[in-house]
Formats: sequence, structure tokens, C-alpha cells
Amino acid sequence: MALSTTNAAKPAALLLHRCLAAQVTRAPRRAPISSISEFRFTDERTGTNGFHTLLRDGVPLHLHPSHSSSRGGRVRIRGKSKMIPRKAALALTPKARDIFRKMISATGSEGILLKYEISSQHALRMAFKFDLIKDAKVELTAQDEGVSLEVLQDGVTPKPPSESWNDNLPKLYIQYGAFMKVLGGTLDVDFNPETGEMTPKLLDREGFEMDPNA
Repeated sequence: MALSTTNAAKPAALLLHRCLAAQVTRAPRRAPISSISEFRFTDERTGTNGFHTLLRDGVPLHLHPSHSSSRGGRVRIRGKSKMIPRKAALALTPKARDIFRKMISATGSEGILLKYEISSQHALRMAFKFDLIKDAKVELTAQDEGVSLEVLQDGVTPKPPSESWNDNLPKLYIQYGAFMKVLGGTLDVDFNPETGEMTPKLLDREGFEMDPNA
């Protein structure tokens, strides 16, 4: 009888041992620590671009530099510099480009700032305005985006952001508050040679003049 009881207990003990072994988990292996990986994304609602840092348990996820996104996104290794857009946020007419360059040269300015703010002539109305930039380090912020006033060797094609972003040349800057309002449009200028006054004229993608209050 005793032998029978011992033999019956063996399968039960073996089953208990297997159950306990199954509860033992190993710590997951992580990729070699190299650099914080950030992936480019586009906000479909606003059309703006940016980078998203991957997190694990609230801590930036570290991946090997050879990793890349499955959807063709570019991995950004280290560095927190502003992403360079593929094309300028705003197109300039040849007339506007020429006037801006002459105005900057005549005044010794470091650029021109396009603003979108309350009109000084009409109460409760918005308006596009220009300001000459005397000190870019003081008057500009990281959210203000520059548009090159230069053209390529053909004399027609605007210099793209990839070549002009850090060329340290005077530019037309779009104030962050005006960016979404003028994005994708074309900027022309009404210039009064007697007073030197420049009035912005924004055109939409169809070529119609934009209403600042629309």
C-alpha cells in the first residue's frame, strides 16, 4: 500500500514542478545602448512635421543606429536641431524677392519678418505686416521659419531649405503666429517708392488674394 501511494504522488509532484518552472520569467534582452531614436511624423490635421521619441516605461528607448522605422521614416541619431523642411513654407514672386533684397541692402537689416496681427488702421481686424529685423538673435524665435531670398544658378529656381537653412544670409522670416495662415501660399508686395511702405499681398494656391480675416 505504501509503495502504491509513493508511485501515485510522483506524477503530481512532477506536474507541480513544471507549473512552478513555467512561472519563472527571464528579463527581456534590450538592444545595445547607443542613442535616443526619434522618428519623423506629420500631423495630418495641421500639415506640420516633427519628431517623436520612443519611450519604454516612461524612459527614452535606446536603439542601435542601424534600426529604422518600418514605414520609411528616418532615424534621427542624437542632436536636437530643428528639422529642415523639404520645401519653403511660402513662395515668393520675383518682384517680392527683388524688393526684399533691395530693402535689406539699403537699411542694413538682417532680414524681414512677416507678421499676422491686429490691424493698426482698422479696429477688430487682422492684417499681414512687415518688420525689418535689426538683430535676428533678439527679434526671432526658434518657431519663426526663414524663406531664402536667393535663387539657384539658373537665376529662377528658389534656393531650397536644404541649401539655405544655415547659409547665414538675410531671409524673409515667417512669424510663428502667421505660419499656418500663409502655409503653401505665395507672397507678393505692393511697394510705394515715395513712402517706402511695403504692403504684403498673400495669394492662395489658386492665385486668389487671401483675406486676413477669413
